[in-house]
Amino acid sequence: MSKIKFNRLGILATLMPAILVGCSSSDSGDDEVSRNVAIDFAAKVNGAPFNCGQTYSGVGTGPHDFTVNDFRFYVYGAEVRDADSGDSYSINLNQDGVWQLDDLALLDFEDGCASGTAETNTALVGQVTLPEDVDLSQTEVCFNVGVPADKNHVDGTTAASPLNASGMLWAWKVGRKYIRIDGFGDPSSANNPFNLHLGAQGCPGASSTAPPTSACSIPNTMAVCVDGFNVDTHRIAVDIGSVYEGNDISVNLNGGPTARPGCMSFIDDNDCEEIMPRLGLDYAYGRVSGTASVYSGGQRMFTRE
Repeated sequence: MSKIKFNRLGILATLMPAILVGCSSSDSGDDEVSRNVAIDFAAKVNGAPFNCGQTYSGVGTGPHDFTVNDFRFYVYGAEVRDADSGDSYSINLNQDGVWQLDDLALLDFEDGCASGTAETNTALVGQVTLPEDVDLSQTEVCFNVGVPADKNHVDGTTAASPLNASGMLWAWKVGRKYIRIDGFGDPSSANNPFNLHLGAQGCPGASSTAPPTSACSIPNTMAVCVDGFNVDTHRIAVDIGSVYEGNDISVNLNGGPTARPGCMSFIDDNDCEEIMPRLGLDYAYGRVSGTASVYSGGQRMFTRE
C-alpha cells in the first residue's frame, strides 16, 4: 500500500526546541518493513491429520470409513489484513520454480501413495510489506481457492510449474482442477470411489482440447478468510470431513447419464448438492434432478488451528 512520505528530520529541524522535546519515537510508526511469512496448512479428515492412503472412520452421513489417497488444491491472491485498520497487504510469494508462480501456489499433501507425487508442499512462503506497527499476531489471512482465469487455460504441456501438474489438469477448455481430493467410501464393503474435483464450468467453445472462446460463466473459485490468525503460531486446517458431512460416501448419487464418483462440479451431479454450499459456493447452476441443500453455514473446509 503506497503512502506519501515526508522528510520528518528536515521539518523538525526548523521547529522550536520545545516541540522537538515533545516528539515521541512512535511518530515512525508509518514506516514500512518487509517481513518473511510462512502460512502453514494442515490437511485433516474429521479433525485427524491426513496421511496418504490412511482409512478414517465416521465420515459422512453413514457414517462410513473413508480411505483418502489424494489431497491437493491451488490458491492465489493471498493477503494479510490488519485487524485494527482493516487494511490488506499482499503476500509476495517466493518464486521457487516448483510450487509458487506469481501469486499462485499449489498445496500438495499426498505423497504418491496412489497417483500423485512423492514431493509435498504445505505452506505459502513469501514476504509481506506493511507498516512496522501492524501486529501479525492478530490478523486475518485471506486467499482464493482456484486458478485465476488468465492462468487456468494455459497449455499444460508448456505451462510453468505448478500449472503443469498433470494430476490437476482437466480438459483444456475447462482448465485445472482447483481441488483434488480422492478416496473410497466404505472401503471394506462398497469400496465406492468418492472424489471432490472442483473447477470452472460454463466454458464456451466447440472443442474440449482448446481454450474457451470467452470467459467461463461459472468460475467456481472460493474466497476464504481466516480471522484471529497469528502468522507466527497458527496454521490453517483443511478438513474434507467437514465438507462431506452431508453426503453418504458409500454411494454415488450421479444424476447424469454417466457415473460420477463424488462431486465433479458438473451439471446434474447430485453429490454436489451438499458439498458445494460447504465450500461457500452455489450449485444452482448445476441443479437438474437434485434437491437443494438446506445448509447455509458458509464454507466449512478452512479454519484456524
